[in-house]
Amino acid sequence: MKFIGIDISKSTFVAAYPQLKGYQTQTYTNDLKGVKKFISSFSDADHQCVLEATGNYGTLLLYALRVESCKIDHSNPAKVTKTK
Repeated sequence: MKFIGIDISKSTFVAAYPQLKGYQTQTYTNDLKGVKKFISSFSDADHQCVLEATGNYGTLLLYALRVESCKIDHSNPAKVTKTK
């Protein structure tokens, strides 16, 4: 399983894609065009998108990911714990 970390703001969101060493980031516009471009950036079912709850800013992205049956972990940042 490959995890794609997503940081959402009002006008953009940044996706962190796993690489052999570390991550590569890509910024997308937080609109329908950017969401479609993001979803088309990964094709296999071995991905899970991880994003924090950010109020309304992530609504379009969450909806589109669910429509595409993508695996999603939508977490409250106050509840996330660090593991070793």
